[in-house]
Amino acid sequence: MKPVKFDITIGDIKKHQWSIVASIVVLLLLAIVYLTLVAPVTERKQVLVSRIDHQRKLISQYERKLSQSKTIKETLAKHEGALKKMQKKLFRGTDPYQLAASLGDVLSSKSKPDAPKLDIKTYQVLTSKEHGLYEEVLMRFNLMTNIYGLHYFLTRVKNSEFAIQVKEINIQKIQRVKGPDLIVNVILAALMEKGGKS
Repeated sequence: MKPVKFDITIGDIKKHQWSIVASIVVLLLLAIVYLTLVAPVTERKQVLVSRIDHQRKLISQYERKLSQSKTIKETLAKHEGALKKMQKKLFRGTDPYQLAASLGDVLSSKSKPDAPKLDIKTYQVLTSKEHGLYEEVLMRFNLMTNIYGLHYFLTRVKNSEFAIQVKEINIQKIQRVKGPDLIVNVILAALMEKGGKS
């Protein structure tokens, strides 16, 4: 293959000078048009494309958050129902000793003539712990009763309108000809609305 030679002389340039000038002018005009019209549009397009991508990412994040919030809302609705049930079981009062006295009245058989013999001899508040909106109160009750009275007492605890739980129970049988033959020490945990202690 023969090398191509370009022999351009000054005469050739003078002969085609107007064509060369016209070509340079056209190239300059095309460069000016590109720099003033096409380049800004291309740059603006890139900015818009990046904004659209960012908006799409935000939309997908918000959609995920919305689906999570629906799940959280459903969970909260379930917990709200359980909380309302729990609040109904809280003792309404301001003092653990008031709670112990009220429970003593509720659990005893004093006002029920057909109930088995059940005497609450003493009660004592052991501790009171705060748990958010309520307090857990531990109380000790000393009872004199028989097996029927003990059953009555435990049934009253189980069916109480308050949130009460037996934590510990000690039963001692004594020899008696007549009357109660059991000494019962029971520790109960009850939930009370949190309030100032008097």
